[in-house]
Amino acid sequence: MEIYHSFAEIKACRHAVVALGTFDGVHSGHRQVIQTAIDEAAALGVTSLVITFSAHPLSVLAPEKEPLRLATLEQKIEYIEQLGVDGLLILPVTRELLGESPEDFSRSLLTYVQPAEIVVGTNFTYGRGAAGNTAALTAFMKAEGVPVKALALLGAPGRERPVSSTVIRECVASGRMEEAASLLGRPFEMTGEVVKGDRRGNAIGFATANMLIPVHIALPPDGVYATTITLDGKEYPAMTNIGSNPTFSRQYRRVETHIINWSGNLYGKKLRLRFYKRLRDEKKFDSITELVAAMKNDEKNALLQFFDK
Repeated sequence: MEIYHSFAEIKACRHAVVALGTFDGVHSGHRQVIQTAIDEAAALGVTSLVITFSAHPLSVLAPEKEPLRLATLEQKIEYIEQLGVDGLLILPVTRELLGESPEDFSRSLLTYVQPAEIVVGTNFTYGRGAAGNTAALTAFMKAEGVPVKALALLGAPGRERPVSSTVIRECVASGRMEEAASLLGRPFEMTGEVVKGDRRGNAIGFATANMLIPVHIALPPDGVYATTITLDGKEYPAMTNIGSNPTFSRQYRRVETHIINWSGNLYGKKLRLRFYKRLRDEKKFDSITELVAAMKNDEKNALLQFFDK
């Protein structure tokens, strides 16, 4: 997959079928849009191109209002590449880009890419003040002979609301990890570097990896979760505590993961943490003995999540 960062760089993917969208999290609905573009490109004998943005517009216009992200840009690139797209254009979110009128943006898309077809979700907006929508894009491109396919938002069995990044953020924020996974099409995951913590886990027989999570990433609420850690390409069962460890004093909120039946030095390594199920709330225990007993039970319940199927 070729990666571009401006319209001017597009050469090999001219005349491509374009999937256009923000694609935060690259969830099931996003993948439907991208896969449709790939299929249409194959039918026409042309390349497929995803055009997306480096961040949410509010990250520039009003950072305090920016919604939490379901993936880092690095993860987003990985998820899109896994789908088999020929090219990916990541437009940097700048005030200049956000200030363009819908017509200016459409004209740049037409001039530089000369798309064979464009695929979007029906909720796609673009241009200054999000004034552009699928109807405007369709009308503009129709006049230029470029078809636009606007896909209805993907539904989910038993749900009134269609799949969306907003709904998935709500699931993550309330700890409904199984529901989030069903909408994402994969377990919710985050990546981060292991940094030094208090090392209390070593003393009580539950060594943990204290992960530094990028800012602005959605995070489940405080509690204990059945998770996995991917290290050097291999996935291990684990349990993760999010919170401030109230059993101990002078603590701060963190993400700590115990890899079950594994030992070694993880400092400085970048790990992939996948969430499968919320096991319980975080709790303050009256003694270390009570805490260890609870953690042994957490370990048992985490393993049941993976091996009692």
